[in-house]
Amino acid sequence: MVSYLELFLEFLKIGFIMFGGGYGGIGVYYRVLVEDKKWIGEEEFLSIIGIAESTPGPIAINTATWVGYVLKGVPGSIVATLGVVLPCYVVILGTVMFLRPYMEHWVAKAVFRGINAAVLAIILYALIRLASSTLIKSGSLDWVSILILIILAILMLTLRLHPVVVIASAALISLLVKLLGF
Repeated sequence: MVSYLELFLEFLKIGFIMFGGGYGGIGVYYRVLVEDKKWIGEEEFLSIIGIAESTPGPIAINTATWVGYVLKGVPGSIVATLGVVLPCYVVILGTVMFLRPYMEHWVAKAVFRGINAAVLAIILYALIRLASSTLIKSGSLDWVSILILIILAILMLTLRLHPVVVIASAALISLLVKLLGF
């Protein structure tokens, strides 16, 4: 069983290494929570990310709150949330105080160019891992999920749908398909 201290320290570590906002953090969360610590499974992780995205607030904080609750109840949700938020506060405060005057310098621009590329790599890693567990069931392609993915991706790109609308639509379409026996 995970202790409050371990929960806090893991989310503190996640908070310090999570660049690129909430979506950049999905890969970090996946690696730590599912692969390394095995605190939650892939299916639960996907559900948590879906809920965290469709509720008010930053996805990183919502995910920490949810996972903390799953592992240790309300106190765990508080501990995990504090752990993931504290690094952001410290780093942003430090950036504003010390780095802001130098952000246009070529060195800073080069560093952040590399960080941005790394964030995209982390997001791509999470995308590939989550896509394989979502789109392949029992060794074969899940055509319903693939079709939902394609339709909603096209609608997002063309109509700029809000993520809550996309998630709710996917849930309703999937439920309808199940009720119709497909």
